[in-house]
Amino acid sequence: MYNYIFKLCIFGDYNTGKTSFLNLLQNYNYVNNYEPTIGVEFSSQIFKLNDTETVKIAFWDCAGQERFHSVTENFFRNVAGGMLFFDVSCRESYNNVLEWITKFRKKNNDNIPIILVGNKIDKKRVISKNDAYILATDFNMKYIEISVKKGINIKNALELLIDNIYENKEENPNIKEVCDEDNYLLLSKPTRYRYCSGCYIS
Repeated sequence: MYNYIFKLCIFGDYNTGKTSFLNLLQNYNYVNNYEPTIGVEFSSQIFKLNDTETVKIAFWDCAGQERFHSVTENFFRNVAGGMLFFDVSCRESYNNVLEWITKFRKKNNDNIPIILVGNKIDKKRVISKNDAYILATDFNMKYIEISVKKGINIKNALELLIDNIYENKEENPNIKEVCDEDNYLLLSKPTRYRYCSGCYIS
C-alpha cells in the first residue's frame, strides 16, 4: 500500500555515477567496470514518508551521452523532482551543470525541486564544496556530496529530495496521489526496464 507516486529523474553527464547510485539504493553491489546507460532505464522503490504514509518512487535514469539527449529530455516532463549529478573530480561535468538545469527547466516549472549531487568525493577533487554550494544556491537547489564507491551519503541524498518534495507537495503539480483501488499495482520487487528508440528491453 502506498499513498503517493513520485516520478524522479536522475540526470547529468555520463560517468558521474547515476546508475551506480540507483544500484546501491536497490541493494546491488558497486561495480568498478563502467557501462554507460543507453537511453533511459527505469526502476522503482517503496519509501516510508512517516508513520502513516508511503510513497512509490519511480526512478528514470537518463543517459548522459549527447547522442541520447533528444530521448532523455522527454523524460524530464511531469516529474516530481530531479537529481542532477556531477563528478567533483571532473571539471567538464561541473561546467555542464548549467546546461542540464536549463534543459530540465524547459520541461518543468520552478516548483519542481532539483537536488545537485556531487559524486566521487573519494577521488582527488577539482571542484570545491563551496563553489558547488554557491552554484546550487544561485539556482535554488539543495546540494549534497556523496561517494557511491564508498557508500557515503547514498540514502541521505534520496531523503533530501524526497523530504523537499513532500514538504512542498501542495505546490508540486506532478505528485500523484494513489487511492486504495490503485494499490493492486504495487510490485513486491522493483522492476527495471531499459528504454531506447521507442522500445523497452527488460
